[in-house]
Amino acid sequence: MTLIELLIALALAAFLVLGLVQMVAAASAAGRLQLNQAQVLDRARFAMGVLGRAVRQAGYRPEPWNSAYADGALGDANLDGATAAGDRLELRAWSDRNCFDNRNPDRDADGRPRFYLRESRFDLTSDGSLALTCRYGPAPDSLTTQIPRQGVLPGVEAFQVLYGEDADDDGNVDGWLRAGQWADARNVLGVRIGLLLASDDAVAEPLNASFEVLGTAVQAPADGRLRRLFDFAAAFRGRTG
Repeated sequence: MTLIELLIALALAAFLVLGLVQMVAAASAAGRLQLNQAQVLDRARFAMGVLGRAVRQAGYRPEPWNSAYADGALGDANLDGATAAGDRLELRAWSDRNCFDNRNPDRDADGRPRFYLRESRFDLTSDGSLALTCRYGPAPDSLTTQIPRQGVLPGVEAFQVLYGEDADDDGNVDGWLRAGQWADARNVLGVRIGLLLASDDAVAEPLNASFEVLGTAVQAPADGRLRRLFDFAAAFRGRTG
């Protein structure tokens, strides 16, 4: 081969290698994007499962006619703007299972697990995780913390809650309110939850973006992370027809 032929061959080889590198880089970026999209969706499904189950169980009393079982699906600590990124949701239900979903070891006269009050509180930690605190006990004034406040889901940048109030007692939600705005907590039929979830990796163009989560504006940083809004509603057990 002459020197010119060798140079031409090297140039063609470099051109082919560059094309292959670009193809591999594009495939890798597409794979990372798909992985982070799946991650955000998985987080949404987990959040909806955990929060939705707690909401649907809230307000349950095994014997509605028995005054020994305190009424009410909402705890005392519900708060709008509990943290810079979101609200606090506290739910109560009578259950024969504790915070770890184990049967209550305390038994009644028939040998069945007794129903104790289970209180679940959700809010956001400073590092952007949905946190759960759970207490369990025989009465509202004798609850034992079984799960201290701990993050159960990362990547949550906003957590907003609205409460559906039945103002005229017809069994239908007449309006969605912030925590504490209801006239009577017993008239709240369910909640609406908004979440802004983010991926772990930077896979998008780094641009500033603004999101509205249930009427609350949230400004996201230009870090290239993938973000999605999720919004769902759930009714308290036995509160709607």
